[in-house]
Amino acid sequence: MNRDLNSVKEEITDVPSSGKGEEVIPTFCAMCGPSTGCGIWAHVKDGRLVRVEGMKESPLNRGRNCPKAHASAQWVYSPQRLKFPMKRIGEKGEGKFEKIGWDEAIDIIATKLMDQKDQYGPESLAMLSPARRSYSAYLFRFLAAHGSPNYAHSGICSMQNGFSFSYTIGMNTPKADYANSDLILIWGKQPIYSGSSKGGTRSIIAARERGAKIVAIKPTMEPDVAIADLWVPIRPGTDAALALSMLNVVINENLYDAAFVAEWCHGFEELKSHIQKYPPEWAAPITGLPSGQIKEVARMYATAKSAAIDAGNGFEHAPAACDAIRAVAILIAITGNLDRKGGNISPLGSTMPKPKALSLGERYTQEWVDKLVAPEFPKPFQPFKEGTTSAYYRIFDSILTEEPSPIRAVIAPGTQPTVSTRSPKRVVEALKKLDFFVVVDVMQTAEMNYADVVVPVATPYETDHPFELTENWIMARNQVIDPLGDYKSIYEFFLDLGVKMGYGADFWNGNMTDCMNDQLEPLGMTIDELRTHRTGIEYPMKPMVYEKYEKIFSTQSMRISKGPYLPQGKVAIYNTTFEEHGFNPLPEWREPPESPTATPELLEKYPLTFSDFHTSKVYNASWLRNVPLLREILPYPTLQIHPDTAEARGIKEGDWVIVESPHGFIKLKAEVIPGIRPDTVMALHGWWQGCNELGLPGYPVRDGGANTNNMYSVEPEKAFDPIITAMTSQTLVQVRKVLTVDA
Repeated sequence: MNRDLNSVKEEITDVPSSGKGEEVIPTFCAMCGPSTGCGIWAHVKDGRLVRVEGMKESPLNRGRNCPKAHASAQWVYSPQRLKFPMKRIGEKGEGKFEKIGWDEAIDIIATKLMDQKDQYGPESLAMLSPARRSYSAYLFRFLAAHGSPNYAHSGICSMQNGFSFSYTIGMNTPKADYANSDLILIWGKQPIYSGSSKGGTRSIIAARERGAKIVAIKPTMEPDVAIADLWVPIRPGTDAALALSMLNVVINENLYDAAFVAEWCHGFEELKSHIQKYPPEWAAPITGLPSGQIKEVARMYATAKSAAIDAGNGFEHAPAACDAIRAVAILIAITGNLDRKGGNISPLGSTMPKPKALSLGERYTQEWVDKLVAPEFPKPFQPFKEGTTSAYYRIFDSILTEEPSPIRAVIAPGTQPTVSTRSPKRVVEALKKLDFFVVVDVMQTAEMNYADVVVPVATPYETDHPFELTENWIMARNQVIDPLGDYKSIYEFFLDLGVKMGYGADFWNGNMTDCMNDQLEPLGMTIDELRTHRTGIEYPMKPMVYEKYEKIFSTQSMRISKGPYLPQGKVAIYNTTFEEHGFNPLPEWREPPESPTATPELLEKYPLTFSDFHTSKVYNASWLRNVPLLREILPYPTLQIHPDTAEARGIKEGDWVIVESPHGFIKLKAEVIPGIRPDTVMALHGWWQGCNELGLPGYPVRDGGANTNNMYSVEPEKAFDPIITAMTSQTLVQVRKVLTVDA
């Protein structure tokens, strides 16, 4: 339960007042993720959150906030907030519910899940992953207590990069050393829009001012391109082809670090032969880049005194994702830029002890892994990083196909499957068939009408837990306002549900304070002691040590076998672990389901390449469009289109257009910009919400709306990476102007 709000305020009376009759409370911003929220001062007047300001004492944001933070109060008081639990009384999809209490909701869910566990086995329950949040570990813990391995991770975010880097260089997405690099390749990343307050923007500007050269590799011009020395406008989904052809140049022109390769790389001679089929002239028609530019970038990178690659989420949206990341990792290694000053490094972290893990991963066994219904990574590679995972989209496929066994219940905490994964038409079909669907969220969601039970939860501004942390900073969360409805936090939801289902020993018998104290035990403090540090505790960083190759290359994997990521103790250029399990030992090219080179027969009808991006200057993924302050900045879903491409179709800025692929169609407003490839159009993922206050509409999640997930193939053999289940975000489309639109 939340502590008394007055006691929190008494503990922080030394915080300066705003002078406007406002109380000022230290806490975290709740408006983005997946990383820790920025430190903020929340201003409260007459019991109401009125505004926030950045906390200069936070080492994460140093007092800076982005637009989303300043929209906090509008988000908290949105008319779309869920205020009380509900159960369905109509048909699935009708949206007919009746109000129930918190305890009744917990009882209904617990009873249904226990009945299904008895009848079908615990693995019949799947949990849909949100973007990584501080409550993600509670989801893993609940599944472990219940007996299901089926945590449905997205297949398009973070784990795909981490997996491929780990099994190539033993490091989980090595950090680009912005502070010391002479050349930085920003590749498939949106560093200005993604976590803009958390240091990324400052790092880029500081590197540029220091004299570092910057190369931006992405299909569209974004703010980082404005300060780049070179823009490489790659065709979406072809990063693997570019990386392979860069390897061709580096190897054939002897631009690699021969000493490092000889001592620390396994399989270089095999790569040397293999890479001959990927010259820049081969990659040019695939990537849409001149072969001369490919050679230029490869030479710039390989000959720089120090060079770093900042690899982003864009890699994780193509069926060749794993091999793209492997090729990039090999580039980093053979050019001598791995764990060296100015390259891609592995910092040692801070002196802060790690809080106790919550996931109960010690309970995983091979029998447990074998119960995965839709493995995100192949079973021999499970678990990875956070725990065992099924793939988000494939969970819905299993509901429909009942292969290898059907999922019977799905809990969706802070996630929206019809706008978070591919083929919303198929997702809706699965939700209609599903036995039991539970939505746990702060707001109305896109597929709430298909839920059997809806559980509202508190915003982080309405609760005093949990604490949050970075690698060197930890701070308690403080409650800012009283809850606005009949609900508790999402953490308490899982504690209450766990206790109700008989798992009380694993959930501190429902006591949130005991839960946090248990986690904090390695730090030698309680949550009450942590609260005495009003702006948290910042721990010193350990001094950087470079070239830790023996340590890095002997890193033990997390899979059941506990074998090392790199069995030879060297960079796995030729990956014997992949080969052992039937996968390509060397990185190869794999076409998207539709592209100019994969399906040229479609170009007459669908002449343009389409893709999407997930982050903008004001929105994260599939939420926040209901917030007036943000919706005023980006009021409509738009399609970025080159002026020449638009003119050929009679399209002008602001015109509504229909974008049609072989799989579906969406309706967007034209945003005519010169900073995009003429053969490519792009849109922002996640549109569906309306904004009541501004009278701006919401949009259907299926055909005719603005949901980019309608546009892509879900053909199993073509649309998914065979190892890491990355999903394609590329297709071919036609764009035409709409003469009349009800917008």
